[in-house]
Amino acid sequence: MPRPPFVLLASAASAVASAGVAEARLRRRIVRTVAETRTQVTAEIAAAAPSVEQLREQMLVEVLGERPEPPWRVPAPIVSDLIWARLTHEDIAAVEAVMDGAAAELWEQSDETERRRLALNYIAYYHQWDALERTGVRHEMPPEEIHAMARGALAAGGDPFLADLVFEAVFVSGLTVPEGGTVLDFGASSGRVLRMIAAARPDLRCLGCDPNADTIAWATEHLEMAEFFVSPQAPPLDLPEASVDVAYAISVWSHFDEGSALAWLEELHRVVKPGGALVLTTHGFDCLAVQVQDGRISAQTASRAAAAMIRDGHFFVDVFGEEGDWGVKDAGWGNAYLTLDWLQSAMDGRFATRLLWPGFLDRVQDVVVLERR
Repeated sequence: MPRPPFVLLASAASAVASAGVAEARLRRRIVRTVAETRTQVTAEIAAAAPSVEQLREQMLVEVLGERPEPPWRVPAPIVSDLIWARLTHEDIAAVEAVMDGAAAELWEQSDETERRRLALNYIAYYHQWDALERTGVRHEMPPEEIHAMARGALAAGGDPFLADLVFEAVFVSGLTVPEGGTVLDFGASSGRVLRMIAAARPDLRCLGCDPNADTIAWATEHLEMAEFFVSPQAPPLDLPEASVDVAYAISVWSHFDEGSALAWLEELHRVVKPGGALVLTTHGFDCLAVQVQDGRISAQTASRAAAAMIRDGHFFVDVFGEEGDWGVKDAGWGNAYLTLDWLQSAMDGRFATRLLWPGFLDRVQDVVVLERR
């Protein structure tokens, strides 16, 4: 039986009303979902957005990555030539006859200046006794358990490259290594640089100190052309006031924390004569740039170092931990980076800056010459 029209109309109205309610619910659900999604996306974007600290890190690393690398520089062979001059043609022919492998290949690839340095290493490595006697170069090299910065044919007999660097830096700065003077290698290790200086200039009193007692014991036993002594990890040195004409410290201030750096600057001011020279190598912005570009330092450490150098002039990070460096444990010995402004402020008029060669040593260490006032 067909339903009356008013029933059909009521059913239709109810259906329409139900549809309206459902649509309203759907709309409210959509609005709520959209709001929740917007809130979630906003939170995710905020979490993903770099912080101010991250933006600074990124900017500093980018600047370091774009910094031009310092040129590769080679010092004049001042010390090397003094020793080379004692060699004969027969000495060179004899060492050429026995060199082999990579040593011979490097000899063939080197220019005349570099061959003069190599010859001093090779006469020691290949035990050319007549040449060793004429030059004063010693063939003994530290065993594996004794600290040495390098080993093999290119390290045998010592490091003429660094000896040349020290002397050229002193001379270019307008200072001198006087006849009969006293030279101090502060941080001498097993004597790799000092032994070459002593061979070239037997008129000098050559002193070397290091906190590593084992290396000093080895050097004392085998390198009698110089005097070695164990240095404390904090000043003073066992040296009289104003007793040294030239002091040098290769890759030492590149490891001191700020307190140690200041204390030892003060101590070397005490032992160097007025008008004498102090030669330092340090890590600066060029070092950071090269390390960033070569991937040898993390972005976080590089940016921290750069920010600290800009703000304070000095940055230190512990890299040796509880084991220490070759058994020498010192909380103030790690990796350090500093600016010339910091160094000049630290000197407080006690030294005058006579020379700055940014990135001169292996493109990562600045060479600084200070004159003691």
